[in-house]
Amino acid sequence: MGTRSLTRVIPRQEGLAYNQGHLHPEKAVVNMYRQYDGYPKGHGVDLAEFLKDIKIVSGIQYPNDGVIANGEGCLAAQMVKHFKDGIGNIYLQLCKGEPGDCGDEYIYTLFPKAGEPTYIAIYDTVYKKCIFVGTPHELIEKYNSKKVHV
Repeated sequence: MGTRSLTRVIPRQEGLAYNQGHLHPEKAVVNMYRQYDGYPKGHGVDLAEFLKDIKIVSGIQYPNDGVIANGEGCLAAQMVKHFKDGIGNIYLQLCKGEPGDCGDEYIYTLFPKAGEPTYIAIYDTVYKKCIFVGTPHELIEKYNSKKVHV
């Protein structure tokens, strides 16, 4: 049995704290379920590597100087495309709202906003607490076990 996770993309908005995104599936433009490798050193680092260079914009800009997403819906679609490479493992999931109701052990909530870094929150449904809030670069620094120490 694998470590299951959900990844949500919720537009950043006034009054919604980063560490509370796991309570609001109704605000998500997507709920992506990952059946295995959902722990922070697996899916967390994979997600951060995907996100670290993406700039969120409002309106497609030409020429662009890197990887861009035209708002949160575009980011969500690119994320699903990036992770879904065949049958199984990645699914789009309806959620009733209770953390862990999909058998997930971790909920990753992405908070994109045009012109600003995308923040990631990780909620541990087993221990019922938020274990990380930060940028993709901060997540990589915290959880990447492939770091070379000199």
